[in-house]
Amino acid sequence: MRQLWELFRVLWAVGCLPVGALLLVVVVLCGFSLPFFLGFTNSADPAIRWLFWALVFYFVGGVCLFWRVNQRYGEKLRRLVIGFQTSNFQPQIEVFAKINDAYLGIDGSARMLLVYPVKGAEHFFQFDEINSWRIVPVGKHNHRLEVLTSNLDVPVFSIVLKPAEVLSTEARLNTLLGT
Repeated sequence: MRQLWELFRVLWAVGCLPVGALLLVVVVLCGFSLPFFLGFTNSADPAIRWLFWALVFYFVGGVCLFWRVNQRYGEKLRRLVIGFQTSNFQPQIEVFAKINDAYLGIDGSARMLLVYPVKGAEHFFQFDEINSWRIVPVGKHNHRLEVLTSNLDVPVFSIVLKPAEVLSTEARLNTLLGT
């Protein structure tokens, strides 16, 4: 389901380019007339006003929809993490992905690392299975945490970090896992 939402998000973002260009054309051809778009004057065809509002709602509706879906996935992921914590997994470090679709938790006392999702489910690693980890920049503002393991089923687990969490996550991982 998450892949379907990601495809939908990409299609919406790609659709923003022609919709934005059309919105700009509509606004320019109407002379940037705010009273017209608000419905105070009837100087032009009302279909143009409806086109303007349809294009505006395309942008606003998409942003609201994807924000709500992200929040819902975040709530679902947090409920899942609480379920892991009740089964004797007490993480000292928790990292939630930027888009609320992945989780990494490290329990230093049990020397275990929990990652979610791996093939749609959670996966526990022992510290001796972790070969290395690194945080790499991806694009202008994004960073990806990659955990390299000796497990042949899951050689790499990666998670996109929120920009504000990059330095603190790196420091906490250095403390617990080393370099």
